[in-house]
Amino acid sequence: MKRLRTAILVNFLLWTGFLGCAHDYVTGKSSYNWFKLDDDVKLGKQVLGAQLQAFEKKKVPVDESGDKAMLQRLQTIVNRISKVSHLPDLPYEVHLADAPIVNAWAAPGGKIMVYSGLWDPKKGLVNQESDDEIAAVLAHEISHVTARHVTESLTKNMTIMLAGQVAASAITAGASATGGNLFGQFFSAGYNIYAPSYSRKNEYEADRIGLFYMAKAGYDPRAAVALWKRAAQKRGDATSIFASHPSSGARAKDLERYLPQALEIYQDPQKPYPDFRKLPEKGKVKAQAQAQAVKGAPESRPAAPSKPENPARPPAESDL
Repeated sequence: MKRLRTAILVNFLLWTGFLGCAHDYVTGKSSYNWFKLDDDVKLGKQVLGAQLQAFEKKKVPVDESGDKAMLQRLQTIVNRISKVSHLPDLPYEVHLADAPIVNAWAAPGGKIMVYSGLWDPKKGLVNQESDDEIAAVLAHEISHVTARHVTESLTKNMTIMLAGQVAASAITAGASATGGNLFGQFFSAGYNIYAPSYSRKNEYEADRIGLFYMAKAGYDPRAAVALWKRAAQKRGDATSIFASHPSSGARAKDLERYLPQALEIYQDPQKPYPDFRKLPEKGKVKAQAQAQAVKGAPESRPAAPSKPENPARPPAESDL
């Protein structure tokens, strides 16, 4: 029996490791994701459909004719940013909900929802007249799409769920478990709105990628830093952008480290992106800065790659 339990667990780990090998379109490295890119698109449609149904029941206006000019602005900004992203051929689309929620989100595959509360005069965060500030928000959300953070998170949760099932069946014959609705974790309880909970690493990664996306698309990356500095002075409920993790102040400081490189791309969009594999994580950046301070040397920016790394079209599905 002990050998049987061991064999089941070993085979499970081998199977999930093989099945989860995917391509990271931003860094070029392998990533752990069970979903193919086509699956991201399908899941995104499901999420958007569920959200629109929920809004219809609550009589929340979406894409109202009175907001046509604003909606067109949003789509133009999304189009410009998506074209310079690592996944330019996804079916990106943006919707505008007239709701007092200071946030925006992007589902897998490029479905984006923006709430009018983002530019509310009292509680909002974004200057409605500034395309740069709006682009900072949208570039961040598009970065979650190209980095495939939602389906990576789903993969990890499914692995944990299946590991529990396998372990239970290996110990107790006939034991079973159900995973429930995997997407349930992404809908904020009590609000019934899509609110994916990203990890600290995911948020920092989307911030950094988005900073360079907006710069290459022709939007001033300094707006992203200003946005998070402003957010650090505000508070909000569980549905707001202020409830994100990590703190807004820490995110502003992190982005300031990459701003010089982003400004170079903003001034010359033909410059290649930096090698995102070599952009150190926040803790490593801090450690490097401290080491340089001890030596009395100025802090250096992350090195640019020796070869251009412009966004490429996604490989064929068979390459995933």
